[in-house]
Amino acid sequence: MTVVGAVAALAVFVTVSSALAATVRPGQLRLTTNSVVSGAQGVGLSLVYTAPSGAVPGTVGVRVPAGFSTPQTGSASAEGFLSTSSACAQFQITGTAAQPDGSTAVTVATNCAAGQTGTISYAGVTVPTAPGSYAFPGTFTPVGAAPIPFPTTDTITVKAGVLATLAISPTTATIAPGATRNYTVQGFDAAGNPLSNLGAYLTIAPDGSCTQSTCTATVPGAHTVTAKAKGLTATATLTVVGSSDADLSIAQTVSTATPAYGSAVTFTTTVTNTSATVTSTGVTATVPVPAGLASPAAAPSGSTSYNPSTGTWTVGSLAPGASVTLALDGLAGDVSLGAQTVTASVTADTPDANSANNTASASATPRPAAIGVVITADPGNPPPDNVDIGVPGTVSWTATPVNADSPAAATPPGTIFWTCESVSGNPCPVVPALLPGSDIRVLTFDRGQFSGVDTIVIAALFVPDGATTDYVPDPVFATTTFTLTNNGAG
Repeated sequence: MTVVGAVAALAVFVTVSSALAATVRPGQLRLTTNSVVSGAQGVGLSLVYTAPSGAVPGTVGVRVPAGFSTPQTGSASAEGFLSTSSACAQFQITGTAAQPDGSTAVTVATNCAAGQTGTISYAGVTVPTAPGSYAFPGTFTPVGAAPIPFPTTDTITVKAGVLATLAISPTTATIAPGATRNYTVQGFDAAGNPLSNLGAYLTIAPDGSCTQSTCTATVPGAHTVTAKAKGLTATATLTVVGSSDADLSIAQTVSTATPAYGSAVTFTTTVTNTSATVTSTGVTATVPVPAGLASPAAAPSGSTSYNPSTGTWTVGSLAPGASVTLALDGLAGDVSLGAQTVTASVTADTPDANSANNTASASATPRPAAIGVVITADPGNPPPDNVDIGVPGTVSWTATPVNADSPAAATPPGTIFWTCESVSGNPCPVVPALLPGSDIRVLTFDRGQFSGVDTIVIAALFVPDGATTDYVPDPVFATTTFTLTNNGAG
């Protein structure tokens, strides 16, 4: 073949594949299971593909999220075994590929007639321990064309298991004789997931009494508070101190233990003088700014002051029963840096009767952020949902990947794929942004390229390249619809 002939053949291939991508419908891919129990083993899952009208040969791709058993085709007796069944001309698993975030991409070659179904069976699965909603995003890739996302992404809800352990908070506390202390009882399943509606009750020994979540005692000394629920117990120490003693306690909390990369997180330190009568003087706390926290800002309460370079929080005098707080605000840093931890401690010039509650800590471990795609109509498309093809000129839309949890954060590199489909079934105009692998962020049409009045649906699929651990590397897409009218002179 001559060079001229090769170029011509390539041009024909590109034109045909672009037109194919613009008109093919992906069909439907759905999970047959909606929810599973945290940490369950030997679970059987399946996904059913239904071919659309006008179906063409291609590849079904589905991403199995991290935490589920690694999909494999090597051994039917091992967990995560994949198999297929269908009446289609072809419906066969052609590969599995591990992804940087721990998920697995599964590909299935398919050639199904309209309305035919194929089932992907995923057997002997171990379920993630963390409750939540887990997405199984999928795409359909026609032969010689760009991937087309399925209209919906199916999810599985992982629910917490049964009560396995019990915890009571605070584990240590002091009160004056006859004063009271409130407690919080939390239950967890075997995977450490919190549970509610425990029906727990409290007791105290060697003396005192408890009513619902509040306990009291009058005899000086250490007392044991016991929480009971469904055959499990947890204990805390409550110390009754004399009226001449002072006691400082410090508590450390974080707004979220697993913030998404780039999202807001707040560490809050609280210092309390638990004494009923004695003022604590010369109170100073050490609260270091956690490594990895981006754009940190401190907000100490009242007349207290904070030095972020040394982590010194100067409180001064604290009256009986009074509290002060220090909030450290920032953005969750790089996932690769691991947990961001604040360990705070407090001291005072006034003697402290109980030093066991003078240190506290809290951690936030950043997780990869989700990516979103925003399609924005060019300001020159008035209005953006109604395009008059009788008026000369162009119309365009811009696809922008964003951090779905914190839009101001930088997003990772990746590729944009545009697709176009008309309600009438007429092919969309072939433009550079619709060519496979073009990665053109702005989709532009000449109004005169459209054949007539119609409704057009365009979709932008963003495929991240997985070069960073700060983002979930799953493909995401967005769609927008506009109507073609002919009110102009053309």
